Amino acid sequence: MINNSNESSLESRESGITTISVCTPAVFRGFGSPFLFLLMLAIFLPGCSSDKAVKLQNRPGKHLVEIQGQKVWCLIADDASSRARGLMYRKNMPEDEGMLFLFPAASSQGFWMKNCMMDLDIAYIDDDGIIVDVLTMKAPEPGAVLYPRYRSSQPVRYVLETNAGWFEKHGIIAGESVQGFRGPAGSNPR
Repeated sequence: MINNSNESSLESRESGITTISVCTPAVFRGFGSPFLFLLMLAIFLPGCSSDKAVKLQNRPGKHLVEIQGQKVWCLIADDASSRARGLMYRKNMPEDEGMLFLFPAASSQGFWMKNCMMDLDIAYIDDDGIIVDVLTMKAPEPGAVLYPRYRSSQPVRYVLETNAGWFEKHGIIAGESVQGFRGPAGSNPR
């Protein structure tokens, strides 16, 4: 008979029956055996040894935009409702993420920050993929009812929003070329 209690004795005799007490540390419970636990450690522990965070090379559901070697993983806003919602109600965003707005035709664009909880940078991009404007948009104060418009200086069809300061941090200014600015293959803005 095996006694699975956590008694400290290895062997005891009660009424002529030898009992072996198995003392299983809590860490092994649920793994079935120390061998299985060690096997799990051998499989998963090597991936935890790096001091550096590994940047993902692919982000499901996001589109890659690149400017001067700097990558931004973007949500796509290619219809009226997703463009109107934009990044509303978000309090933060990973450093290398943003939103790419796709419009059906080039026109003078104006964005505002209603219901935005964080400051954002905005880049207006022409049909050739050249940045024509970079602006920093400020989140409104609580209770604000008037919101400034942040307008493009010329008609554009593509707009990229990032965390505030992203363009300055990477030394990106108007006149720079953007890769991936048209959105995913087959995009049909409406």
